[in-house]
Amino acid sequence: MRQVPVQDSCLVERMRYYIDIDDANEALLRGLEKDEVSYKSRVKLHLQEKNTNLYILKTGWLYRYTDLPDNRRQVLRVHFPGDIVGLTDVAMEETIGDTMTASDVVLCPFPKRSMDVIFRQSPRLTALIFSLGMLEEAILLDRITMIGRSSALRRVTNYLLEIHSRLRTHTDDATFNSFEMLLTQEVIADALGLTNVSVSNAFGQLELDGKIIRNRKVITIVDPEKLKKELDFKDRYFRIDTSWFPSH
Repeated sequence: MRQVPVQDSCLVERMRYYIDIDDANEALLRGLEKDEVSYKSRVKLHLQEKNTNLYILKTGWLYRYTDLPDNRRQVLRVHFPGDIVGLTDVAMEETIGDTMTASDVVLCPFPKRSMDVIFRQSPRLTALIFSLGMLEEAILLDRITMIGRSSALRRVTNYLLEIHSRLRTHTDDATFNSFEMLLTQEVIADALGLTNVSVSNAFGQLELDGKIIRNRKVITIVDPEKLKKELDFKDRYFRIDTSWFPSH
């Protein structure tokens, strides 16, 4: 790993998708991004050994996974730029599973105790951070329900829509429908309880049906809104209830 200089804030960008961020709150968020560390792709991070820290993912993708007794792997969560890695474990003395980089990444580590400043000075940011943690749990429950009742094709399609929805929080482009897929088919299979072959077949069928276009790693969802209706996809990232948030 190597130290890298601080640049723009994906955390501020993500928070701004849901609420207005004034200068004071932006300064609080940027205060969590003072340090940066970069890692290469496919590196095991051993974050469970540094459980006094949380991490802001600045660039790249990484995923949390756990090894199963039969030597298989279950991918629990994929993190994207702007995520606070470890947020759902903040009350735990030990984290669940381990973390692997899916691409080159830049992480901003900060002590858990640094959250105290935000909790004391900005009830509004506190409410949003709490809500984003609950949002991740809701999405995980959606996926568990979907896995238990859906075909491989439906699981993969739903997962692509989930990734598309999350990445859209970083763009003002209303027609956003293309993204670089940084997960291997093996990781997708381990996230959805499938085999590599079934994931590959599902991608092939989606292409054949004209629902996606693949150009190397870039995936284009031809008509995301139509596909959401077909699957009754719940776009959790699109909007959250901020009506109860404190005004300051």
